[in-house]
Amino acid sequence: MNAKTINIPRRPKRQVIIEAAVELFRRAHDVRKVSIEDIATTARVSPTTIYNQFGNREALVTEAAKSLLMDIGAMAEKVMTSDLPFDQKLTGIVTGKITLASAASNEVMSKLVSQDKNIAPFIEKMFRTFAWPMWRDFLAEGKSQGYIDPDLDVDVFLAYLDIFRAGMSAHQELILEWRQNPEKLEKLTHIAFYGFLKKEIDLFGKKECK
Repeated sequence: MNAKTINIPRRPKRQVIIEAAVELFRRAHDVRKVSIEDIATTARVSPTTIYNQFGNREALVTEAAKSLLMDIGAMAEKVMTSDLPFDQKLTGIVTGKITLASAASNEVMSKLVSQDKNIAPFIEKMFRTFAWPMWRDFLAEGKSQGYIDPDLDVDVFLAYLDIFRAGMSAHQELILEWRQNPEKLEKLTHIAFYGFLKKEIDLFGKKECK
């Protein structure tokens, strides 16, 4: 019997180059020492191909940052749409995001956190068209299972997340330092989700006096 030829689709060179850059940035102690030639060797392409695809190293770092953000989004979507109960989903999202971010290089994370003009439009579009709709469904699920206050205003919560992102951008050096310190990240995450009060206080004087 004659063997049939199987055509295995090849990944686009652009994607192969991005993956090679992400891996080298992750492994390097100083990503500034990762050259275009190093990336070309790992991706098995010529340096000229990289320049033709991206123009310069900065553009390649931007694409690596986009790739990380899409990985985080894909991880979150997989967890949120699974059959796990809400509490396990939330735990999976938090730990998964920290794991992915901790494995990335400082240069790539700095690009994401700073939200410079080369990547800010991509981040905003991903949040508005992908992350926020997914969060709305997730919060509704949390309310139905009793994990989230049914009176939570979802629009206010999403605005809170936007403010949180802006704060991270303003203090990117601190965030880059803390991502290597799990204890600090855990405390920051705890405050973000639970606040800092141990007992409920009538801050706005709306409860009836007993």
